[in-house]
Amino acid sequence: MDDIVEHLKLSIEDDFLSKNEKKSLKEFIGERPLDEHQLGYLRSKIYELANEKVTSTNYKFILEWIKDANNTLLSKPTSDADAYFSPGETCRNVIIQQIQRAINQVQICVFTISDDPITEAILTSHKLGKDIRIITDNDKSLDEGSDIERIARQGVQVKMDRTANHMHHKFMVVDGKAVITGSYNWTRSAALYNHENILLTQDAGVVKSFLKQFDQLWKEMEVY
Repeated sequence: MDDIVEHLKLSIEDDFLSKNEKKSLKEFIGERPLDEHQLGYLRSKIYELANEKVTSTNYKFILEWIKDANNTLLSKPTSDADAYFSPGETCRNVIIQQIQRAINQVQICVFTISDDPITEAILTSHKLGKDIRIITDNDKSLDEGSDIERIARQGVQVKMDRTANHMHHKFMVVDGKAVITGSYNWTRSAALYNHENILLTQDAGVVKSFLKQFDQLWKEMEVY
């Protein structure tokens, strides 16, 4: 419940519940059906936050925020999975958005990272105190443009496959609740030129399987 309350606190800062904020709030709620006690608690928090924020000049916006927040609590998530495709910014943006939305932990297991906007999102989240863990491939870390060394220098936990084979996965688990996976490489070329894809899902069984794989690899791989 704390993560939902925290999300409500962030959303009221500008007196407006945006489309993206509604979507992420629905994602939080969709992972755990709310009973009447929980709904009552969250509604009381909505009015408590509104009362703290309301002024004579913003009260109309705060009333709208209250209405939108309450409606979002009662709404059902439209889907627990979406697919995205490149070339174009869509895949990159979804990856960055998920990193930014993480509350506690981001577990990244990818062949390579060389796309600067994604790297900046990782480093910003690390500086905010989120637990960022990265597993990657040793050979690709030597490629021109690889951001792995830079990321590790900033204190992000990085482990690496140092065998003759490749760690060719491309997935990320966010807060143990959502997974991004697919053919999409975290490179500038993937966004600009390549025909690739990612799937974003919150299916509990799928998330559990990817978490298990990440934990297994984390134990096996060597510290960068």
